[in-house]
Amino acid sequence: MRIPALSIILLTSLCNSVQASDWFDNNDTLTQVHKHLLDDDLPGMFESLVEVWQNNPKQVKEDHLNELFTQALDRDCGKSLSKPVLPSWIGSLAVKRLAIQSPGRDSFRLVVDAEVESIIENIELSKWVDKPISSDSLFYKQSSKESSPANHSYRKRYNLNSPLDSGLYRLTVTSQNKKTWSSWIILGEVRLKQQVRWASKDTWLIDKKELLNPYCPLPRLDVGLFDYINGQYEEVWGKSYESDYPTTLEGGNISNDRYVLAVSMVHSRWQGDIAIEQTQTISKTFDISGSEELK
Repeated sequence: MRIPALSIILLTSLCNSVQASDWFDNNDTLTQVHKHLLDDDLPGMFESLVEVWQNNPKQVKEDHLNELFTQALDRDCGKSLSKPVLPSWIGSLAVKRLAIQSPGRDSFRLVVDAEVESIIENIELSKWVDKPISSDSLFYKQSSKESSPANHSYRKRYNLNSPLDSGLYRLTVTSQNKKTWSSWIILGEVRLKQQVRWASKDTWLIDKKELLNPYCPLPRLDVGLFDYINGQYEEVWGKSYESDYPTTLEGGNISNDRYVLAVSMVHSRWQGDIAIEQTQTISKTFDISGSEELK
């Protein structure tokens, strides 16, 4: 069923990247990416794709690599891109790109969440070759109600000046006893298939841009109210939805006050056993009075 789509991509590549006459006579890494994809060898395709990104491709090739990467995700949402890579002392890892739209201001973050059995000293994500993605970062231990007593949850948060570029990154986790684990991470072009936007002062709409990948989790809608407490914003009420998305606040018992209302659409995929998320958030101030108190 995927042959026609793959054929279109190959034809596009033949026109834009190499000469059609010697396409299959070449044995460079980009050719290997195509061959692995046609053979349904996604781990091999991922390894070749890493090599291509390491060669610092020009923009015309970057666009093509993003198209190939998107095509590979149609197979099983990225689960087969790489074999299980997490060591026994790391229970889970999630790399999250966030774009936050507030009145008059857009902000961007990159977050890495880790659940581990041992204490860790740092988490670092850098762009190939050894380029820090931001000097404004914070590493800290989280309190997680869902974690077992034997596990620890950590977060590394990067504040960014602009959206993170697509390309090749290196993720490294260092434990307290100096054990180090690292892996390549490929972040593709951001293509949100569902987006959220304000419809009125206190309602929002969800725009469906493209058909969803049936192998990926359904986009998750997160709705939260934040209050300014002890010099920072903390969530005082929140709810998540995986279907039947609401368009107004519903549920909860919140006292009358002024809050920040944040509505987020979260798209998830995998890279082997690593979760990759893209979150689009819209936020604004929101007053709860006696007539507007949540039920």
